[in-house]
Amino acid sequence: MPDERLFNEALEREAEVLEIHLEGKAMRTSVTLEEYIQSRLASGTAKDIIKKELLQDLNSNGRIFGEFLSGMKATAKGNTNRMRDIAEVSELGIEDIKYRWVAVLINTCPDCIKRHNKTATWQEWEAQGLPRTGATVCREHCKCMLLPAKTTEIEPIKRGK
Repeated sequence: MPDERLFNEALEREAEVLEIHLEGKAMRTSVTLEEYIQSRLASGTAKDIIKKELLQDLNSNGRIFGEFLSGMKATAKGNTNRMRDIAEVSELGIEDIKYRWVAVLINTCPDCIKRHNKTATWQEWEAQGLPRTGATVCREHCKCMLLPAKTTEIEPIKRGK
């Protein structure tokens, strides 16, 4: 039976994290846009040409808007995977259960390789940083999982060639 309190608390924290990520990405894009516009104006470019360039960048996922959209996709994917983690943990519960960090990809980041096969309680992992929460080099791109420690230990797939 799911632990509804645990699930709701984790969901609230996840909503806060998502809001922070989205706000940060929007602010970075705003600064980039302002910088681009000011530099183009300072070089004598007409406003209608700047507008045309920005619309082209938006439509082609160019340097400015492409970076924003890429960041949004990574944030949404990480958020979706963390929501899955929250649902699984609320099903299993966190009391007296140790979880094993499992690195599952080729090109696994060095932080995740170091954590592979280490066990800790859910609260200890939260303090150290859960997968996809920005606590590792791979940030929200992380594909690692926390599995109940009773799960068979496996060897990590080594970093790329």
